[in-house]
Amino acid sequence: MMKFEGGNIFSITFSNQDSLLEIADKLLENNDFNLKLMSRMPPRRLLEHIDISKIELFWLTERDTEYSMPPNLESINREIISSKNVDETIIIIDGFEWLIDLHGKENILNFINDVSDRLHGSKVRVIFPIDELSFDSVWISRMKKIVRHINLDIPVSNFKEFEESTDISIQKESPREQMEFDLGVDGAPRLSILSRLPQTGFTQALLVKRILQWRRMGLDV
Repeated sequence: MMKFEGGNIFSITFSNQDSLLEIADKLLENNDFNLKLMSRMPPRRLLEHIDISKIELFWLTERDTEYSMPPNLESINREIISSKNVDETIIIIDGFEWLIDLHGKENILNFINDVSDRLHGSKVRVIFPIDELSFDSVWISRMKKIVRHINLDIPVSNFKEFEESTDISIQKESPREQMEFDLGVDGAPRLSILSRLPQTGFTQALLVKRILQWRRMGLDV
């Protein structure tokens, strides 16, 4: 079982952008946590994957827009530390390797060390993806002295929140569970994702979730 304690920084093995956003989408299902996402991806692209109305979004860019944040370590550090006064917060930093390219490995280590010290005892968790094979073993070893690394090659169902009372379980559906085919009145195949939208208990949140699933399949909705 993977556990996340507040006041810590965690790294996860980066595989691809969709996998990371899938984790963020699953975390959104738990309303007990404030979720912040710092990403290189613009909001209009993120809309294809997650419901950004439920998160505090920071687009890491030099552009001056509603969601933008300069991709400098001072701005990121300031936002992370300001979250200490907010209960149960998870901050995902997407594009972490890009930040390393921008600022250098030594500056990133100093940044991680400073954030780790200042978050101690808080309820804030910082998660960033990284491909360890892209860096030398000495630097990775130094980084792991500061952060807790989580290998997501294990079943993602083991990815859980630290507090037992608010466990988050992330499970990948099999392709059979993700899509079902049945026949319409004209005899043509009809695609339904997971299940039909119910008339009873229908909510806007359910509709948004279904639209995001359709978009991931490449449907224009």
